[in-house]
Amino acid sequence: MTVEPRRHERFAGLSCYTANLAGYLDTEMSDVDSHVARSVRLAVRLEGDRLQFSHHRYPLDLMPDGTRLRYATLPPRAALVSLIGELSRQGRVLVVTDGSRLPWSPSRQQGAIAPHWLLVTGRSGDSWHVVDSFAGLLPAGEQRPYVGWLSTAQLTDAMVLPAGWSAEQHTRNSLAFGFPVPVPVPVGPLWLRRVAGAPAPGALDDGWLVGAEHVLPFLADHLADSPQMAERHLDDLWAAAAHRVFRYRWLAARSTEPEQGYTEAVSAWTQLPSALRFAVDSARRGRARPTLLRQTFRHLLEIEPTEDQILTASRREAR
Repeated sequence: MTVEPRRHERFAGLSCYTANLAGYLDTEMSDVDSHVARSVRLAVRLEGDRLQFSHHRYPLDLMPDGTRLRYATLPPRAALVSLIGELSRQGRVLVVTDGSRLPWSPSRQQGAIAPHWLLVTGRSGDSWHVVDSFAGLLPAGEQRPYVGWLSTAQLTDAMVLPAGWSAEQHTRNSLAFGFPVPVPVPVGPLWLRRVAGAPAPGALDDGWLVGAEHVLPFLADHLADSPQMAERHLDDLWAAAAHRVFRYRWLAARSTEPEQGYTEAVSAWTQLPSALRFAVDSARRGRARPTLLRQTFRHLLEIEPTEDQILTASRREAR
C-alpha cells in the first residue's frame, strides 16, 4: 500500500513515535484522532538521577484485532526478509531509525543522534515507500513531514543504530506506548511487528506520579533545582507539550463553549519548550532561572482544563 502525501499531516505536531504510530493505525481505525487524543496524559517517575515519562493513559501497542506491537531485531539480511513479510501481511511496518541518518532530517551527519520511528507503507523492487509524519524544530533546523521513496541501501543505512543512544533515549523506546515494553539488544535493524499479546497492564508500577496536580509541581521543583536534569529531558518535555496540544485542539474542535479554556491551554503548552530551552541556555551561561521554571509550570497548572470540562467534551463526542 502507499499513502496520499497529505493524509497524515494532522499528526505532524506529535512526537515521532506517536505521529507515525497514528499513521500506522490510520488504515485500521476510523477514529485514530480520538483514540490518540483520549490516550494523552502525563505521568512521571524519578528513577535514580533520571526522570521517566509516560505520555499515554492506555497502552497504544494494543491493536484493534487484539495483537500487539513488539520490537524485533535480526541481522541485516534476515531483517529485510522479515520486513518484507510484515509488509506483505499488514500492509505497513514501523521501523526504528536514527534520526541523524534520515535524508530529510536537518540533523543528518551533524552528530545529533536520536531514535526515530519511520512508517514503511510499500515496496517496489529496490524501493521502499516511507511516511514520516513528524515535524518539529530541532537544534539543527526545522524538520518537516516526508512522504517518498528510499532505496534499500538508504533504508538500511537509516536503520543502522548507534551505540551511543543515551539512557533517556533507551527509556523513551521502552515507554513509547505509554507502558514499558521490552526492547531487545539489537543484533541488527530494529522494527515493530504484530504478535499475539498478553493482557494490557491496568496501571503503571509504584512510584509514578499521575495527574497535573501532582506532576507539574514535581517537575517545577526538580527542574528548577537541577538545570542539568532539565537539559537531559528537553525531548521528553517537548513530547509532553506536543501531546497536550494535540489533545486540547481535539477537545476544542468538539467544544460548544468557546470559553472552555482549551485555547489558553494550547498556547501555554506550545510555549513550554521555548521557555525550557531559554532556561537551559541561561544555566549554561551561569545564570540559572529557577523562578522562571517554577512560574512556567505553575501557569500550566493554573490554566489546565478541569476533568469535568474534559468529560463534558468526551460525552459530546460519544453521542
